[in-house]
This record gives sequence, structure tokens and C-alpha cells, in this order.
Amino acid sequence: MKEKLLQIAEKIQKIGDERISENKGKNEISLSSLTFLPFGLWIYYIKSFAVLCCIFAPLMAVLSFATNNSIACGYQEYAEVIPFKCDTQNIALYVTFFFLRLLMICVFLKSWYRIAVKHEFINVREVLLINNQDWKLFAAFVLGIMVNLTPVASLALLIARVPNPNWIIESIYFAVVSFGFLVPLFAVRFYSSIAFILNNQKFPSFIKFLKSTSDNGLKLLVSVAVMALFCSILMLYFSNIMGAILPINFWVFGILGEVLYNVALLAVMVLLTNYTIVQKAEIFKGSEE
Repeated sequence: MKEKLLQIAEKIQKIGDERISENKGKNEISLSSLTFLPFGLWIYYIKSFAVLCCIFAPLMAVLSFATNNSIACGYQEYAEVIPFKCDTQNIALYVTFFFLRLLMICVFLKSWYRIAVKHEFINVREVLLINNQDWKLFAAFVLGIMVNLTPVASLALLIARVPNPNWIIESIYFAVVSFGFLVPLFAVRFYSSIAFILNNQKFPSFIKFLKSTSDNGLKLLVSVAVMALFCSILMLYFSNIMGAILPINFWVFGILGEVLYNVALLAVMVLLTNYTIVQKAEIFKGSEE
């Protein structure tokens, strides 16, 4: 009897030692790095950001005016004033504008990464050149947008549903559809995929992503929430400024505001991209990279 108890005690101790060794091998992600380093990287290379904005912001403004989707469309009193005329009824035109602008943003972010992170010198021709890396980045952003819109789709399905008298079927439907609210929370673990695309690296395995981010989910969510809150406040603040200055001179501030809006949008996208770069560095800091 005594020997059996000793064997059980040894097994318990062995399991405890294995768990301790596993915990030591896990990455400890720094919340302060995830929260503040994206801003630091942007500020440190603000000059490079400004130079790239001088190229891309006017091009994006031309695209907005050409497709009748300028920022002035948000203010009804200027909706029919050329060049701020809006065509809100043409859904196909707006979708085309949205995807073309997203592609331009991807080209901008690729150039930003090469200058700020890889410290490469690139000329204007290389900046505007579209290659496979841009299309991969474009596809990743489209997928990310779709993933983050799953709560909206789930909410729409729950509102539009016709209640089923069978409570079992109703419960199953509610459980399956409500899963969409959790998808963006789970997807936070894979945001560093953007950084892998920018660096032309092969993606780690799905299991490696999960293991590297285990026990760090709360830190990832908090840092993403801080980043999203700051970006939302920035764009909201800019919209309020536009509403105040447009009545002064809608020609001058309409055109200038469109360019500045694109600068603010590019700043937001750079901050989000910097976040994926920092997340990659934190999650996979045990690798050679």
C-alpha cells in the first residue's frame, strides 16, 4: 500500500514538473511594447512617412474625386458641388473605389516597411510598382475586414430570423450564429500574418501560432482595443474639424481636406501595420528573426 502511494506521489510530482517546464518555454508578450512601440516606430520615421504621403495622399484624393466619393460626401450641403459631387446610389462604383484605395494603401505600406523597418532606399518607380507582395497584402486585408465584420453578420441574422417554436432548434441556431461574435477575438492571434507578408516570409503553422500566443490572449485584446480606440478618435476628430472648416471655403478646404483625410487614413493604417510588426516580434522573439 505504501509503495502504491509513493508511485502516485511520484506521478503527481512528474506532471507538476512537466507543467512548470512548459510554462517556462512559453513566450511572455510585453503589453507595453504592443501598446506603445507602434506609435514609437511611426514617430521615429515620421519624415519617411511624410515623404510617402506627398506621393500617395494626392493620388488617393484624385481617385476620390474621380469616383465621386470625396470626404465632402459626408456633408449634405456640398454633396452636389463639383468636384465634390457624390454618387451614393452607384454601389458598384463605390466598391470599385474602395478596393482601388485599399490597393493603393497596400502599396504604401509595403514601401513604408521597406524604408522604416528594413532601412532600404527606394526610388519613386519602386514606390509605385505593384507586385505579388501587394496582392497578398491586399488579400490579407480583405480577409481581415471580412473576419471583423462577422459580428455584424451575426447580429443581422439574429434580428432577421423568424423564431422557431422548437426550443432545441432555436437554441442551436442561436449558438451557431452567435459564434460570429467570437471570431474577431480569436483572429487577434493571427494579426502578425501581415508582418510575415511584408517581410516575404513563410507563415508559421497554425499550431505554432496558437502555442506562441497561449496565455497572452488578454494582452493582445487590450493592446488591440487601445489601438482601435486611438484610431477611431483620430478619424472622428478629423471629421469634426472638416465640418467646422468646410463652410469657410469649400473649394480650398474641400480639396485640401481630402488630401489631409488621406494622410490621416494612411497614419491609421501605418499604426495598425506597425502593431502587426511588433506583435510578430513579440510572439516569435525566440526565432532567428
